[in-house]
Amino acid sequence: MIRPDGKVEMHVTGVDGTACVEHTDQLVGLLGGEVESQELTADAYVQTEADTAVDEQNRLWH
Repeated sequence: MIRPDGKVEMHVTGVDGTACVEHTDQLVGLLGGEVESQELTADAYVQTEADTAVDEQNRLWH
């Protein structure tokens, strides 16, 4: 949403884990690359299969 003051507000839904940040990186860059604030929703804290695989690999290396 573009607010009356010209600032852009994004709400990402349907993406578990922090992949939402990766999905919006290009758009943020096109809009100037400056993020004033960021608030993660409960979906960001859902552990995905990719997160689980990284956790398992990290345990193997430690």
